[in-house]
Amino acid sequence: MAEGKKDSKSKIIIIVLVVIIVLMVAGSITAFILLNNNNNENQVADNNNIVTTEPDSKPENSNPLKLNYDAAAVALDENGLEKQIDEMRKNSEGNVSLEYKNEAQSTNGMDFECYLANSELNSEDMFIAVFTDANMTDQIYLSGLLKPGTSIQSFKSEIPFDKGSHSAVCMFTTVGDDHETMTSQLAVELKLIVK
Repeated sequence: MAEGKKDSKSKIIIIVLVVIIVLMVAGSITAFILLNNNNNENQVADNNNIVTTEPDSKPENSNPLKLNYDAAAVALDENGLEKQIDEMRKNSEGNVSLEYKNEAQSTNGMDFECYLANSELNSEDMFIAVFTDANMTDQIYLSGLLKPGTSIQSFKSEIPFDKGSHSAVCMFTTVGDDHETMTSQLAVELKLIVK
C-alpha cells in the first residue's frame, strides 16, 4: 500500500513538472514573438542590413513637411475591390507594404522609366525620394504625395548619369493625415541603368 502511494506521488510530481515546463516554453515563445514584432516596427531595410529609425522624427532645423499629391501618380486598379482592400487595411494596421521594381532605366541619363508605388494595402499617403548615396544626402528625385494604390512610372533625375549601371537608394516615407508627420520610412536599393 505504501509503495502504491509512492508511485502515485511520483507520477503526480512528474505531471506537474511537465506542465510547468510546457508553460515555460509557451511563455518564452510568446515573449519572443511579441518582442520580435515590436522590434520590427520602424525599421529600414538597407542592403540586407536593418537600421532602426524613430517614428515622427524630423531633422533639427528642418521645415515641416507640407506636400501635395503627385500629379503623375497612376491608379493601380481603377475598378478596385474596395471592400477587400478595406479589410486588408484593417488587418495590416501599422504595417507598410512596398511595391516597386528594383531597376529604373533611361536612354538619356535623366528620364528614368520605373515602377515605384504606394501599395493599395497601405492606409497612409507616402512620398518617395531617390538618393545616389547610402547616407541619403545626394537626392536626385522627390515625388509629391502618393495615395494608396497609386504609382510613379517615370521620374526625371536632378543630375545626369553616364551610360552604365548606377546604385541608388529609394526611400519610401509614409505620412499622417496632417501630411506633415512622418510615420515610417523604408529604404531599398534601386539600380539606375542608362543604355
